[in-house]
This record gives sequence, C-alpha cells and structure tokens, in this order.
Amino acid sequence: MPLPLSTRRRTVHRVRTHHRAAPVDSAVRLYAVLAAVRIGGAFTLPLMVLSVGLSALALLVLDRRDWAAAGVRRFRPWPAVAGTALVVLAYADTMAVSRVAFGRGTDNWAALVPELFRQLAPGAPVVGAVAMVLCMGVLVPLVEEVCYRGVLYSAVERAHGGVAAIAVSSGAWALVHLGDYGLQPFNARVICGVLPSVFVMGLALGVCRAWTGSALACAVAQGTANLLLLGWVLWVL
Repeated sequence: MPLPLSTRRRTVHRVRTHHRAAPVDSAVRLYAVLAAVRIGGAFTLPLMVLSVGLSALALLVLDRRDWAAAGVRRFRPWPAVAGTALVVLAYADTMAVSRVAFGRGTDNWAALVPELFRQLAPGAPVVGAVAMVLCMGVLVPLVEEVCYRGVLYSAVERAHGGVAAIAVSSGAWALVHLGDYGLQPFNARVICGVLPSVFVMGLALGVCRAWTGSALACAVAQGTANLLLLGWVLWVL
C-alpha cells in the first residue's frame, strides 16, 4: 500500500534536512544503498534495472535550490569540450591497456558490454542496438553523473576539498561497476581489468567536474565517450 502523500513529503523533508546538516554521512548512506542494489544486479536483472532508477533518485536528497551547488547546472562550452576530450582520452587509454592485458575475449571487460544489452532484448538485435545507444549515450551517463559527480562529489568537496571529491567519487563509481562485470559469472581477470579502468575514467570525469562545475557537462562527456567506446567494441575489439 503506497504511503500517504503527507507521509512521503515528511520523509523527503527529513532526508533533505539530514543531508544539509551532514552531507558526507548522507551521501555515504545513499551510496551504500545504491552500491548494494547495483552489485546485486549482477545476479538479478530487476535489481540491475532498479539501480539505474535509484541513481536518479539521488536528487531527492537535495532541495531544488541546492541543485546548482551539486552540479545540476548549465556549463560553459569550452571547459566542457576540454573535459570531454580528457574523458575520451582516458577511455581510449584504458581500453587499449585492457586489450593488451586481456585480449579480445571474455577476460576483457569491454568485450562484455554488448552482452548486457542482448540480455535486455534477447532475440531482438535492433531493439538491443537502440537500447545500447540510448542507455550508454543518454540515460546511464545522466543518472550516474548526477549521483556520483553531482550529489556525492559535492558532499565530499564541501567537507574535504576537490581532490578528495575526485578520488572518492571515482572509487565509488568503479566499485559499483562490479554489478555489471566480473561477478556473474565470476572472473578475476575481468575484475582486475574493470576496477582500474573505470577508476581512471572516473578521475577524468572528476577533473571535468572541477573544470566545468557541472555534473551535466560530465554526463555529456561520459555519453560521448561511451558511444565512441561502443563503436570501438563492436567494430574493433
């Protein structure tokens, strides 16, 4: 039975009040829930889908007037272009290293990307291809960046500064990717590839956040890099 509207409003108000008073504690609790669901998604498809939606709900911890401070704001084009270039370069370097270290097969985490979307649309390759483009180019970058380079980054930055915010958001973002790669089936080589690869990508996205002040610029950067990665995986790897 759904909660009454007044009860939901009081709950959201309490969450927002706590976040304003203790942003790091609030962000850590939020991340713990997201990480548990995302990693659990390695073993069940509904949890994998739910994890994306929960990431978008990270904005619920913020009042609308706090969104800009958390990076949900417009951005100047040239810093965003520079940040996107840095992210693409980081993606390209990590993909090249992964290919050298783990080859073209299932030990290379990047080779597993298309399989995630085949699971979403078995027997429907066109639907799977559209899902890959929309999810990797728009949906996933937007919800992830609002969560990690938005809410989490801003909470850590307020308490410990920009360098800590970049490092913490990158490490947290890398860890949740175990929900996509390396656990089901378990493959230690995939894990050894995905964690440092995604961490380096996260560092580049954190620098993009610092340059632009915008999680939305990071979403553009990640989406651009994801689509280039997707093309590389499908045609080269």
